Amino acid sequence: MNKIKSLFIGIFPVFAMGVSVYGIYILVNSGMNFVWLGAVLISLPVILFFSRVMIFKDMPRTSAHFPLITTVAVLGLMLSVYGFVQSASGPADNPELIASNKLGMILASLGFIAYLLYNFWYSSLDRLPNAALQAGQSLPAFSALGVDGEVVDSSTFEGAPAIFLFFRGNWCPLCMAQITEIVAQYRELSALGAKVVLLAPQPEKNTQALADKFNVPFVFLTDEGNRAAQALGIAMENGLPTGMEVLGYDKDTVYPTVLIVDGDGVILYSDLTDNYRVRPEPEEFLKVLRANAQLA
Repeated sequence: MNKIKSLFIGIFPVFAMGVSVYGIYILVNSGMNFVWLGAVLISLPVILFFSRVMIFKDMPRTSAHFPLITTVAVLGLMLSVYGFVQSASGPADNPELIASNKLGMILASLGFIAYLLYNFWYSSLDRLPNAALQAGQSLPAFSALGVDGEVVDSSTFEGAPAIFLFFRGNWCPLCMAQITEIVAQYRELSALGAKVVLLAPQPEKNTQALADKFNVPFVFLTDEGNRAAQALGIAMENGLPTGMEVLGYDKDTVYPTVLIVDGDGVILYSDLTDNYRVRPEPEEFLKVLRANAQLA
């Protein structure tokens, strides 16, 4: 299934962009047309969302199902249907307009279906329950590569609370926004004695670039071969969007995961999100660490 999702997310933005550009072209050159206006209202908000996320990389999370964008998409479909019905019941003396409206109705329908698939199917990770990563369990042992190329074992972090953030890679804009958000809290986290460990299955040079970019006292690790994710049961086979392989990423990635452990390696908190766009607020981490500090 992940292979199909990977292909879908590689095609969907391109399709939405094409419909948006062509629909706007039709509206500018042919005047108001409800069929094409509806098609644009379905596809354009999706492109604006993707563009905002990719360019600014400042959106660590969204609502689960985009209520505003969904409302606009439904309105767009209704406008397209209305315009198509109106034109179909009118005089058939303009075959070019009729053909254009048929194409617009087809693209509006496909765009609406594709949007629903993205919102409710692709965004859902379909994670299986993971009893080993629940609060109260000992963190399973794993290892990864540090920026110096040395193997770092999870036992290294015992003795102090630690936050382990498994992210999909530098290519993921929501992951980068989430990391930026946590970096902004590093003083509060350090004051609570917590180590922050960031892990991703990506080329080592990307991990080094990330460490250089933020320049904070976090631990940046490369999960070579996705072995740490496999040890924890959070590996996502074929999860990389189609096309990202050209940037050196492996087709397998990791489910976005946050684990907070105490000094003994016992899990205090786990976020195993089932929607890649829904992620915890950093304030949750601070609350967990403060509660742990009070018990210490």
